[in-house]
Amino acid sequence: MYHQEYVMILLNGQETTAIAISDRGLQYGDGCFTTVLVQHGIVSAWDRHEARLRDNTAQLFIVLIDWKQLKRWVQQMADTVKNKEKTILKVIITRGTGDRSYSPAGCHSPNVVVFTHDYPVQYDVWRDEGIALILLTQKMGISPFAGLKHLNRLEQVMLKHEVDASNAEDGIACDMNGYMIETSASNLFWRKQNTLYTPNLQYAGVKGTMRAQVMEIAHDFGYSVVEITSASDVLWDADEIFITNAIMGLIPVNRIENTPYSAFDACTAIALRLN
Repeated sequence: MYHQEYVMILLNGQETTAIAISDRGLQYGDGCFTTVLVQHGIVSAWDRHEARLRDNTAQLFIVLIDWKQLKRWVQQMADTVKNKEKTILKVIITRGTGDRSYSPAGCHSPNVVVFTHDYPVQYDVWRDEGIALILLTQKMGISPFAGLKHLNRLEQVMLKHEVDASNAEDGIACDMNGYMIETSASNLFWRKQNTLYTPNLQYAGVKGTMRAQVMEIAHDFGYSVVEITSASDVLWDADEIFITNAIMGLIPVNRIENTPYSAFDACTAIALRLN
């Protein structure tokens, strides 16, 4: 657990502490977001985050985003935390304000929110020591918006609620058919010999930017990568398990329920390359 200290908030480039209650992001979760690691003012993998935002807004038919201006706002925000080793920067894009109707007609002025908050110090401890996971009972629904990082995060809220009631740091969520998807806030990988497996996210989950990076460079270390639709029982025979997201990077898993894991070969090697 950690307290989020918001340093500064930009709304369409203007410093503020408020957003209209009529904003469709608040009303309907009508928008998308990305969360970025900033290190001493340097924005990590911004091209990947921008590419995902472009893809997500295109799929949601949110138009008229000034991407060059957004990049300037992101760097402006990053410049305010140059004195900090690590900071979290978040970009939220909503369809903007509208009337009470679900219809997006007439919404041609999207709102872009950029802000920072403190980096959770426990992530560095997790990276060194590994974490414990549980198998979550809360299921994730099959969704036509699978893969998108949209603003409808109620599933993740309920997953995190279950994690908070446990003694584990996170948990593995399955879809309604019992197939693994992700943890409450990260993507999942497991290794068997020289093959890395990760859940197929065609029907649920978020395609993380760090997940994509791991999949791209794994072959440099002699690992093939397979996206698979599988129940959690395959994990009991895995040689290694780790989770990923853009803020934490790669985090080794040392236990799932009562099963311990002690090999971190792939996680360590790939993490060193990406650091």
